[in-house]
Amino acid sequence: MRRYSCYVFDLDGTIYRGDEVIDGAVEALKELRKRDVKIFFATNNSSQTELAYVNKLVRMGITAKVDEILTSGRATAKYCQSVGARRIFVVGEPGLVDTLVGEGLGVVNFNSLRVHPVEGKVDAVVAGICRDALSYELLDSAMQCITAGARLIGTNSDATYPLAQGKFAPGAGTILSALATCSGTKPTIIGKPNPFMLFHALQANQILPSETVVVGDRIDTDIMFAKAAGCTGVLVTTGVDKEAPVGTASIGGLQELL
Repeated sequence: MRRYSCYVFDLDGTIYRGDEVIDGAVEALKELRKRDVKIFFATNNSSQTELAYVNKLVRMGITAKVDEILTSGRATAKYCQSVGARRIFVVGEPGLVDTLVGEGLGVVNFNSLRVHPVEGKVDAVVAGICRDALSYELLDSAMQCITAGARLIGTNSDATYPLAQGKFAPGAGTILSALATCSGTKPTIIGKPNPFMLFHALQANQILPSETVVVGDRIDTDIMFAKAAGCTGVLVTTGVDKEAPVGTASIGGLQELL
């Protein structure tokens, strides 16, 4: 396979499933590091901060740095800043809350995963994966904010995400769909396939899209993400999708990149 100067890897279903590293991932990344190429990890999962992802990768034997992690949560925070959305109602997890607050945004409804009454104008409802705190009350409060004028912003629209042993769980897209349906609002989706977070990383590092390959397990997010950014997309069949569309390369594992 052609060599690139920049490799962008999805995480869930590409590097690991749940807490299990996928065969060949550690070795492939070690070899790419030896080639002195630029590496990023791009994830639609907004539940963790960049540091948490670094720690998870390191536990698996994979070298990573905070500035190599591209998350839909961080991209969503940057987008909120760009449109002047300062007061945010979150349907999500603590990692997303920490990311938004870290960018100077006000989260109006979360304190240790407890929902509180919301007072004053809310600029945006941000929806991501939300497992422990999801409730009818939370969805109802979010809907009231949206119908009162708040934007509906999704960290991603993934219907599912992969777990260990070939299993899947409902993704952030299921929650976003519920909010879009009950509020009658079309959401703005920031994560993959929107190239927003990749454009920022490539520009900051003066890397051309033509010299970049995106490797992931989902056609609707990873491969479309690559296409939207003007990069090459490679489907790895260790996660969700098993057959690449015409014109897209596919591999059975990351070692085939070498």
